[in-house]
Amino acid sequence: MKRGILILVAAVAVGLCMFLCARLMLSTNSAESAKAMPKENGSLLPELHWLQNWLRLDAEQTQKVKALHLAYLPKCEDLCHRVYLSNEDILALSGRSSSVDAKMRTAIEERAKLAMECQEALLEHVYQTAACLRADQSKKYLDLMVPYTLGIPAKDAASNRPQP
Repeated sequence: MKRGILILVAAVAVGLCMFLCARLMLSTNSAESAKAMPKENGSLLPELHWLQNWLRLDAEQTQKVKALHLAYLPKCEDLCHRVYLSNEDILALSGRSSSVDAKMRTAIEERAKLAMECQEALLEHVYQTAACLRADQSKKYLDLMVPYTLGIPAKDAASNRPQP
């Protein structure tokens, strides 16, 4: 009887040890795969991985697009921060008033100008990126990205267009 209990305890201990080891190995593999994602300046770049696969970019094109993308990130982050502050300002003004007064109108106009600045900056970035591509790749890229950048719905809503 003692021998059976000893075997049972050993089997449970070995099973528990194997479970913990397997779990540790799986968590290490997922951490390694996250590190394998393209990463620079603390920014994961899955959008570049998607673009590289979708358009079948060569190494030189990938490097050019990556450089453009990394150069655009600070501008994008700045614009996004300004949009956030503008939104907060409009929300604060709307909380203090029940009508559209001069301050609210000015804040809305500033937000509209900022939205236009964002669209122009992104569209310029899209055109710069397209310039790094072959003609067929550029057309495919622009056909998808220009309407997306401008917030224009796709002509064929049921299309199977890939999403950026």
